[in-house]
Amino acid sequence: MSQITVITECSDFAETYRYEYAGVLVGGSYALYVDTSYIVLERVRQQDDVYVTTGGPGSVIFDLQVADPSFIKRIGSMSAVDLLTQLITRN
Repeated sequence: MSQITVITECSDFAETYRYEYAGVLVGGSYALYVDTSYIVLERVRQQDDVYVTTGGPGSVIFDLQVADPSFIKRIGSMSAVDLLTQLITRN
């Protein structure tokens, strides 16, 4: 899995807010990234050297609260069972 930067932009009509997250590319158009204590799988599109969330209905596949979000750093070396354990184990 490729390590990437995921960008989310939100607008409140007066100002646009930009958030950057470290993540991994899943397939060609989805990213798995950590937002505080949640792991998010969301549709993305490549824009230069980063991936930007697409937004809109259906763009977030899932967001799960996780006990230890630091596992995203070692996700490439985890087995499928280890990954599933991280996704379903909460404090």
